[in-house]
Amino acid sequence: MTLPSAISFSASPQDIRRILHPRSVAIIGASEDEGKWGGRIMRYFKQHRFAGEIYPINPKADKLFGWQAYSSLTDCPGPVDMAVLLLPKDRSGTALAEAAAKGVHSVVAITAGYAEAGEQGRIEQDAMVADARKAGMRVIGPNCMGLINTHHHLAASTAMVLGAVEALPQGDIGIVSQSGAIMGVMLARGVDIGAGFSSTVSVGNQADLDVNDFFDYLIEDPETRVICLYIEEARDPQRFTQLLDKARLTGKPVLVLKAGRTSAGAKAVTSHTASLAGPYAIFEAACRARGAYLFETPLDMVYAALLIGRGKRLTGDAIAVFSGSGGGNALLVDQVEDAGLAVAQLSPASRELLIPHVGPINATLPLDLAGVSAHATQNSPMQEVIQTAMNDETVGAGIMLMTTQPNMDFVAQSVRAAGEQTDKPLIYVHAASNVGQSARDVLQSANFGYCEDPHQAIAILKALNDQRRYPAADRPTATQGAAQPDLVSGYQNEVHARLLLEAHGIETSEWRHAMTLDECLAAGRELAYPVALKGVSSVIVHKSDQGLVKLNLTSDADLRQAFSAIQQAVESAGAPFEGVIVTEMLKVDFELIAGVKVDPDYGPMLLVGSGGVLVEMLKDTQLAASPVNQAQARALVERLACLPVLQGYRGRQSVDMDALCTTLVRLSELAWNCRLSLVELEINPLAMSGGRLVALDARGLVRDDQ
Repeated sequence: MTLPSAISFSASPQDIRRILHPRSVAIIGASEDEGKWGGRIMRYFKQHRFAGEIYPINPKADKLFGWQAYSSLTDCPGPVDMAVLLLPKDRSGTALAEAAAKGVHSVVAITAGYAEAGEQGRIEQDAMVADARKAGMRVIGPNCMGLINTHHHLAASTAMVLGAVEALPQGDIGIVSQSGAIMGVMLARGVDIGAGFSSTVSVGNQADLDVNDFFDYLIEDPETRVICLYIEEARDPQRFTQLLDKARLTGKPVLVLKAGRTSAGAKAVTSHTASLAGPYAIFEAACRARGAYLFETPLDMVYAALLIGRGKRLTGDAIAVFSGSGGGNALLVDQVEDAGLAVAQLSPASRELLIPHVGPINATLPLDLAGVSAHATQNSPMQEVIQTAMNDETVGAGIMLMTTQPNMDFVAQSVRAAGEQTDKPLIYVHAASNVGQSARDVLQSANFGYCEDPHQAIAILKALNDQRRYPAADRPTATQGAAQPDLVSGYQNEVHARLLLEAHGIETSEWRHAMTLDECLAAGRELAYPVALKGVSSVIVHKSDQGLVKLNLTSDADLRQAFSAIQQAVESAGAPFEGVIVTEMLKVDFELIAGVKVDPDYGPMLLVGSGGVLVEMLKDTQLAASPVNQAQARALVERLACLPVLQGYRGRQSVDMDALCTTLVRLSELAWNCRLSLVELEINPLAMSGGRLVALDARGLVRDDQ
């Protein structure tokens, strides 16, 4: 037979739709033993009533779970759209060759032992994919847990939760996960809280199809309203960010959890699914710029997906706190404020509405509902009380902590009813364990959801608030701002860096470049003593360490001595002497760092934070994808721990916030315009001085191929 030509690496949404809607499935390695993958997955297909043809492949069996079994794929009487591969790796080669000969469209390779096991496994994996492509066959995995399409009754997965439910949990949450175990955790937790799913996919090693392929499909899938992604390696970062843009423009929320946020986490990722993790801060900035929600655990993400899918959005960072216990309220208040959120303060109008139900003392937040819940009946005002507080314009979201108390199921009904009447998130924290199972049942049956732990509820609200505070905006196209200024290859000394900053409207301290002592003395007199003197060299990066910085020079004599010392220091270092910079001396109120870094995967990034010599110790920085607008620049600054200082803490000089944001916008535009040649550019410090905001020092690096 003539084999189809090789297919492209990426798959279109139409290609993925065919994979998730197969008309026939072969189970290679099918079994009656439900202790084995082959038996487990056979039971799932039977239990969840897949409507298409099922072909169990087992040469030792006649029938399995009521279906006729076959010795090999070639014996199947009809066409096979999908093959689920469950054999050990050393027996998989023959099965894959049979699949290619049969014209199978896709193979779900649950089999492990490939690239995640080492270099030899990677070689075998590459060969498997090459053979599949020659046959026009797509591969999901290997080393994966399969995929599910609840609306098509497709349970091509070994996830154990499929055996614990009578029917697939249908809904509108789509999942793509590099880890099968994480996909299973999200499914299991989703079932617990009443969440429903459209399609869920474990891509494993991404040997052929990757996260992006299924992400693209879910964006266009009409049965998916919310997308959850668990990522260890974004294989094609540029396509990934383009898909984030596509999802935002179509109004489909994307929730992202990425492993490898720490160096130890990155090492664990490498050993887990043969993936290399990139720097998390850059990944986070790229996602945040495109409106994605970012999470740290799969449990947080699946509950947030349930909230967002029900149309819930924070309207502010002030949280209404409710509990049936004064102690519960006290603990919640601490956790809310520790997370950088605030406890809402009710308006006088809302308090007046609450007084008839809870009395004047309790008509405030946090709201103690003990008196209302202890005597809860069908005529209780509990729902009205919660609803009144949630409707207050100062409230952005709410948390209800349920401790062990009477009438828990009625309280849960009241919270559910109040939550359904608002577009703000109202999170029910069930701290009553199994004692309050009836309350859990109320929420689960209504798909309302709940948390078991206040920490989880706070983490979810913080993630939702972080997304709200950083306003996404349309990204420039790849060709916009492509004109490149003239840049010299390699390290950019301070002269080059200052000129580049000034060309983009960023103020620097008054300065003169002098090559000779006479020019230096003339500059000192022109700028008016005291001045600072800094050596210029395209070889020496850390000027202070080499004795190339002299401060508070008050006379010609000081300047002569400093010039000579700097010239000798440069020559002693074996570097070319490229003159000196004479600058005005300024009284500095506070130092920031601002810079740009052009990441090869995610593009130009803007950084701002606490500056000076302690910048690496303080680690008080924020990162954003460039370019940014004024609102995004302000959101970055407002996330800094040093914000109170910038606002004039304890009588200090406050920074001109508009001027700071304008500087950051211009620096981000510089990053975008120079992205094809610039590697990095740093201003440290960007100083506040008597109401001015000026760059006192700068350096950069340009690609050597310029």
